[in-house]
Amino acid sequence: MGNVGRVQAVASIERGEVDRFLDSTARVLRRASFSGRRGVGILATPPEGKYPLAYTRDLAATTSVLCDLGALETAQLCAQFLLNVQEPGGTWAECYDADGLPANGERHEDATALAVWAMLTFARASGDERFTDHAREAVERATQFTIERTLNPYLYLVETTASLHEASVSQGYELWNNCAYAAAFALAHRVYGGERYRRLALLIRRAIGLLMTQDSRFLRRLDPNGYPDPRPDVTLMAPYSFGLWAPTERTAMNSAELIERTLWNVEIGGYIRYLPYSAVERSVLPGPWPRYTAWMAQYHYDLGNKDRAEVILRWLFDNLQEGALPEVLIPAASAHRFLGEHRRAIRELRSTRPNGSNGVDELIRERVLADIEEIERVAVEREVIPSGAPHVWTHMETLRALKRGGYIERWEVQPVAKRKR
Repeated sequence: MGNVGRVQAVASIERGEVDRFLDSTARVLRRASFSGRRGVGILATPPEGKYPLAYTRDLAATTSVLCDLGALETAQLCAQFLLNVQEPGGTWAECYDADGLPANGERHEDATALAVWAMLTFARASGDERFTDHAREAVERATQFTIERTLNPYLYLVETTASLHEASVSQGYELWNNCAYAAAFALAHRVYGGERYRRLALLIRRAIGLLMTQDSRFLRRLDPNGYPDPRPDVTLMAPYSFGLWAPTERTAMNSAELIERTLWNVEIGGYIRYLPYSAVERSVLPGPWPRYTAWMAQYHYDLGNKDRAEVILRWLFDNLQEGALPEVLIPAASAHRFLGEHRRAIRELRSTRPNGSNGVDELIRERVLADIEEIERVAVEREVIPSGAPHVWTHMETLRALKRGGYIERWEVQPVAKRKR
């Protein structure tokens, strides 16, 4: 696979840089940790940041990375929190406050799959029989809900209302969401056995291969009417990221090649999520996302394309802000062009979207609007503006990239601070 953008000879990451990043990441985790009525968890950003909530998908990714690095003490806290906050019907909400209460009423189907995937990732990595036994009923409830409410039994794909990206670009049958379910059920079979889990995992994976590919690459989704959406999207890496397809399989390689050709920002580096054709795709200001950039570094390391992986990793380290990585980097040109549109969209949500069950929607809107004001202020003097720093999930994916590159093998943050609210 050819290199893209400004790919030149690049210095490898020095040991001192890695150590400083590890120290910074430990501080970020401690700042973002909390202890509430349903256990100890980790917020998406520290409390003063843009996202002072415990997001299910962020917690799931954090649990997986910590297990990968042998940081089982902290991973157990995250897995136990996820187990504690499952809804009675068998699902998980998109996000929770520090008391473990759902922070909004929106349905994000991938949250349920990711919670099961994360809990069972910990169960396998730790061999904790007590946790595994306690999680069995939760996994069964989630499976029953999926079969009865979200799995299309004719397609063997899970219907998506909202997922990793915004609802408007996820609706239908989304690749990320279905890969999460296939991976979750495959893990359930490995942990608990049973023909039902095995069959669900195999049939969803088969449906992805049959219905969600085109021109020997993956599709980001089928729309609600079943039409293919062939637009490039970083979630085309989901089959690889969840371990469903090997990095060397042709469909995975062609998908990565499309991402390289279309989503690498040739001006400032890094990968954007997808191409921002219209206001629908610009609900978040367009710019490179370091966590998805870390995904691509992981892929290239696994593929054996070390030179490209090192370029990507170097970009991540070059964009640290006082040791912290942001959620997204906004080019000044994007800010000047789309800031007004973005502000109007956020303000419109205030009148069209009902408040969450415990009143945190308004807090998030205020944080996002404050972030917009800061971007506007900084855009007059800087070419690139960080947003949402420090971002825990971004730090986690960068840790995983460091492991794939051989920079670290194991890592354990000191026990997460049990800070009371």
